[in-house]
Amino acid sequence: MNQIFSFIESSRAAYLNDLAALVNVDCGTHNKMGVDWVGKWIAARCREWNFDVELMPLTARGDCYVARWRGHGSGKLFIIGHLDTVYPDGVAASRPMKFEGKKILGPGTCDMKAGVLAGLYAMRALQQNKFDSFGEIIYFFNSDEEIGSPESQELYLPIVKECDAALVLEAARANGDIVSARKGVAHYLIKVKGKSAHAGVEPEKGANAILELSNQIIAAHKLNGIYNGVTVNAGIIGGGTRANVVPDEAHAHVDVRMVDPEGMRVISEAIQKLKDNITVKGTSVEIVGEANFPPMPKNKAGAFLTELAQQAARELSFEVKDAATGGASDANMIAGVGVPVLDGLGPVGGLDHSPDEYIEAESIVPRTALLAELIKKIFANQEKLKSLRR
Repeated sequence: MNQIFSFIESSRAAYLNDLAALVNVDCGTHNKMGVDWVGKWIAARCREWNFDVELMPLTARGDCYVARWRGHGSGKLFIIGHLDTVYPDGVAASRPMKFEGKKILGPGTCDMKAGVLAGLYAMRALQQNKFDSFGEIIYFFNSDEEIGSPESQELYLPIVKECDAALVLEAARANGDIVSARKGVAHYLIKVKGKSAHAGVEPEKGANAILELSNQIIAAHKLNGIYNGVTVNAGIIGGGTRANVVPDEAHAHVDVRMVDPEGMRVISEAIQKLKDNITVKGTSVEIVGEANFPPMPKNKAGAFLTELAQQAARELSFEVKDAATGGASDANMIAGVGVPVLDGLGPVGGLDHSPDEYIEAESIVPRTALLAELIKKIFANQEKLKSLRR
């Protein structure tokens, strides 16, 4: 343990130089050239450190990469981090990485260049300490996570299905918590059709779509709490053409969150039943949508991964707690195919997607060491982990 920590501590300056290189380049999801630059940089470093690297090209998005490290034992572990950010072109030049007290600021420092590097340096520390008691560690670099991984997931899910466990390297919460559970996410579009008419001369000949939509939204919000952890929010609405015209169209985008598969089933059925209760004569309602991210509940296997992480932290002389969050990540997709997963294993940070996004500089070494020790513990306890999945 001390050898791993010492190696990571001795690599701190190199890590910070690498972090600046990755942060100070525009790599928003839709900037394929920028995301590809980051991917090529990562691939080169992986090859330098003797990992086998596979390019997984995409046309519309940045390319993905898979780095594989094979040992002399058994078991497979999947690790994932993403290459893209949410920031538009020009932000990297206007707000390059900088130190501000104990924080490191810059676009993508927290979400998630620091986590990507933590994975690399943790694997390098294990490599330098001759750790080989594993079958294979697979590190996947995702290029479109910030828009929900629509293309990358088609590439990584077949790989992760063959693994015993998975680790996602999003940053730890601002208070240091790792993430053991995430809510599932569904998006629905409520579309109302009505009939237009002159609002002043003959309103009785119309059917007000906005009024019906309003009633549908109220009914949707009454579904909050219909099942433990379920939340419903109508976040975008639209409709109508002019104030003096009875609107013949209206729509609303509704965000739904749930903590487990049963909650997803209950709220999905309830949302669809809204259209069966129309209150404005002459209108019709259509509801389209589905779950975008399956829930990541804290099951027995996930709880065991959390225990292993907490054991590793104690051996490093600090404590770590776990938390559930309403936000989604690639961990949701992994949980959806039945693989035990733990998230929030990058350095401590916060204020993602804002000009104040940061990583705590003093968290880099201990959190990277924690990740390395957790990897060791997962392989040492793989039989118990497998039994908990049954």
